Parts: sequence; structure tokens; C-alpha cells
Amino acid sequence: MARNPHSNHIFGYEKQNVIDECIEKLSEIYNCLDEDILFTSSATEANNLAIFSGIKLARHENPLADTVLTSFLEHKSVLAPLKVITQQLGLNLVFLKLTQEGRIDVEDLNKKIEEYNVLWISACMTNGEIGTNQPIQQLAQICSENGIVIHVDASQAGYCDIDFDELSIDYLTISGHKIYGPTGIGLLISKHLQDNEFEPMIYGGGQQNGLRSGTLATPLIVGLTKAVEILQEVKESETQQLAELRSYLLRQLQAKFEVKVQGSLMNRHPGNLHVSIQGIDSLKLLNNLQPHIAFSLGSACNGLNRDYPSLMKEIGVDKDEFESSFRITVGRMTTKEEIDFAIQKISEFLKLEHSALRF
Repeated sequence: MARNPHSNHIFGYEKQNVIDECIEKLSEIYNCLDEDILFTSSATEANNLAIFSGIKLARHENPLADTVLTSFLEHKSVLAPLKVITQQLGLNLVFLKLTQEGRIDVEDLNKKIEEYNVLWISACMTNGEIGTNQPIQQLAQICSENGIVIHVDASQAGYCDIDFDELSIDYLTISGHKIYGPTGIGLLISKHLQDNEFEPMIYGGGQQNGLRSGTLATPLIVGLTKAVEILQEVKESETQQLAELRSYLLRQLQAKFEVKVQGSLMNRHPGNLHVSIQGIDSLKLLNNLQPHIAFSLGSACNGLNRDYPSLMKEIGVDKDEFESSFRITVGRMTTKEEIDFAIQKISEFLKLEHSALRF
């Protein structure tokens, strides 16, 4: 029989104690209060809850503000709910400009704040496709100075320093499987969860102080917490290790092909490389290298969708270059031997395709 942490018997108490210990560890690592933490099924759910409930709460507190800002760096789980809620509430949804390096243009943000009565900003900490890190501390400071609520999707930002209190942001979302934790668990961290006007999206048994009903998945919570603890311990050394492996991968690619990197190499997830190779069709490359190499054309949520994305337009990547682009990443278990193998397989395919090689 499954042991429900919400049951009023010894087995339930034991599980609840385990969950409480996890909350204590997570609040210490992310520097937030225990009551700021809400477990969800995913970062997608956490983003939806932050946006649908958070924007309503923000509107209640600031009824004259009528504009929501975001950018094309955001994941679909941010862009889709933003589109829905702004239509429902009759708000403006305005997109911020991006720099050629794939970062939010802070100067444009300041202009938009002067031009519009801004209520809310949604900004990722690290983009999931081109991997660029965003100037969240600067954005949060601007929001604080202008009375704007800021929601930050940190799903891809495991290697960034995430100090909730120091960053002074309103809503933060975390994904378990992006940091070597289990699939099916995410976090919403917010100082607004205790506000009586904050509305849950899932009703039922009133778990998690009525903010998100449903029996808590104790094994997933333990797995997420352990993944966060491990990452906290190895973050500094692993960041350097991944950056070195990524540099090696890029050098090997550049030695053989005409390669262009999309996005800043300085402000970037240490394991992410998003490149275009002149003269190739990246979809054909992907299909022909299965099952030997796992890489993607962009975000996994886009699948094999080859529509010319707004993100690429915004950072100056034309359609032809986009169609020769792909995302290839290194991770905790990646070795140089695996990188060499990947380069060999790509070379073999491109030789057959009479691609523009340097040799």
C-alpha cells in the first residue's frame, strides 16, 4: 500500500518529515523562506501557475498597469500562457528587443518602461536553445525601481548562481530533469504564495497550504533535492569542465567545417553550443546520424518543427543559416572520446553530401 505523506498516521508523518527536510535544504540553497517553495509536476506547470495567478495578483495590486513584457528567448510554457492571460485580461503583450549576442537589450527595456505602463516581465535566466545567460540581476533591479513584477524561468540555469533573496525577483521556476534530477518534478519559488489573493490552478485536497492540491510525490521531491545538492557541490568545477569540453568540441568543428556560433560564448550555459555549418541541411544531418549522436535542431519541445523562429530573426540569423543550424551539448557524462566520435560521424556524412569542407 502506498504511503501518503498527508495521511494522519505514522507512515504519513514519516513521509511528511522527509518532505519537510527537503524543503529546508532547498530553501537554504536557493536562499528563500520555506513557505516560498511550492512543488509542481514540472517547470511548465510552475510557469503557468506563476503567470496565470501571478499576473492576476499583480493586476489586483496595480490596476492601472496594462502591459506585459517578454522576449522570444522564452520557452513555450511561458509564451503560450502569456498570450492567453493577456488576451483574457485585455493587456498588451510586448516583446523586448534582443542583442546580436542573444541577450535581452536592457536599453530597449528602459525605453519600453518609459513608453508603456508595465505590470509584469517574464525573462528566462538561461535560454534553452542558444544557451545565452540573461542579465537577470540588472533586470530585477530595474523592475524593483519601477514597481514591476518579474518572473524568471531558471529551468536551464543550473550553472548560474541562483540566490532568490539577493536577486529580489518575484517568481522563480526550476525543473528537476534539467539538473540530472527526475522527470515529473519542478519548483515555483515566490514571496507572493502567502498572499490571500494568490489563486491556485489545481483544486482538491488542499495540499501545500491549498496552493496546489494533489498528493506530493515524495520520491521525486527527494530526487530533485538530491540533484540540487549535488549540483551545488560540483557547480564550480563542473562549469569549468563543461566549458573546456565545449571549447574542444567547437575547435574540432572549426578545424573541419565553416562554423558560426549563435549567441554569446561568454554569457552562456557551459555545456551549450548552437552552431550553423555552412552548406548543410541540419534536419538531414540529424536524421542520418541517428542513433549514433543525440543532438537537436533547437528546444526539445519544438520537435522537428522547422518554422523560421522569431528568436533567430531577432538575433540576425537568416533563414538559410537557420536551416543549417543545430544545438549540440556536452554534459556531466560526456568524454573527449565521444566528441571525437561525433566529429568523425559528422565528417563522414558531410563527405558523402559533398559539403564545403576545408580538406
